[in-house]
Amino acid sequence: MYAALPTSQAASLVIAASAPVAGATPESASAAASAADLVAALKPFTPDALANGMATLIGALLGAMLAYAMQRQMQARVEERNALTSAHRLIFALLQQINTIVLIQRDYVFEHLGNPGRFISIPATPSFDVSKNILQVPDLAFLIDSKSGRAVLYDFYLAQENYVEALNQWNLRSSIHFEKVQPALAASIIPNGGVVTQEAIELVLGKHLFGTIVNSTANCLETLQRAYAKLADVKIKARTYLVERFKTNDFTEFDMPETYGLVPPEPSAPGAS
Repeated sequence: MYAALPTSQAASLVIAASAPVAGATPESASAAASAADLVAALKPFTPDALANGMATLIGALLGAMLAYAMQRQMQARVEERNALTSAHRLIFALLQQINTIVLIQRDYVFEHLGNPGRFISIPATPSFDVSKNILQVPDLAFLIDSKSGRAVLYDFYLAQENYVEALNQWNLRSSIHFEKVQPALAASIIPNGGVVTQEAIELVLGKHLFGTIVNSTANCLETLQRAYAKLADVKIKARTYLVERFKTNDFTEFDMPETYGLVPPEPSAPGAS
């Protein structure tokens, strides 16, 4: 059985229980609560949990690095394969350009080289496609990677420009011959296939047209020879570089056994018979 306290004593006990602890402040209470929250937040981060998290992070990093390395390796193989394809295209383009020059010389020029009237006897032909077998910088971008490769690229473009110029000169002469010279000769009294002097031809054509066709023919012969010389030279340089660059001899090696007057004969030594 409990004894009842007097009313005054009960009131004093209630007041004492509800009064704050002496010396405690709101700031200290808040700090204590924050510390308790921090302890609760850090409770899951045990040494084992930290080790597992670090292992997961390192594993993800190594996986990403491996994937990047494999991607770069695959990309390098693709780039090398594309470069090899472009290298074969370069050799093929040189073969086609040289072959075109040689065929023009063989089929239309060679038999007339010793003829003083070759400016008339060399026939006109349909125009050659100047854009055919032409390579641009994007086709040969792999040559830019090295100094020796850039030298090959530079020489090739000079040779290719000479090839284009040779075809342009040939097309121009064919146009003059077909559109102006042939009609003038057909309207004259000069018999077809007959022997005639240059003076008679000049009289029929007139000084301007006569001089134009003579100069145009000379330009054709000169540009054909120059284009062939530069293309043949860069063909050797390009193939030598490509064999060294790709460590393979699997590039077409070609030579023209007959150049039909494209290569001027070497002067004989003094006293040679």
